[in-house]
Amino acid sequence: MNSAEALALIRRAAVLGQIRLTKHARERMSERGASVHDVRHSLANASRCAPAEGDRWRTTGLDLDGDELTAVVVIDGDVIVVTVF
Repeated sequence: MNSAEALALIRRAAVLGQIRLTKHARERMSERGASVHDVRHSLANASRCAPAEGDRWRTTGLDLDGDELTAVVVIDGDVIVVTVF
């Protein structure tokens, strides 16, 4: 899968609510003041997607406040959010 295909899958999953958050992602969200809605919005409107380590993808989009939010995800049926920053 290339970056454009991954981005399309991630956006679609976010729009459909097919996102799961790891414990680590929830901890990072809490530290950064990001809500589930912020992460979902960022993924649904991501402007960049690039391969990350292993089978992961690094996406960047804007949260509900217009701040840049980067998420590292795994595409496995649903989109699994591993971390955010």
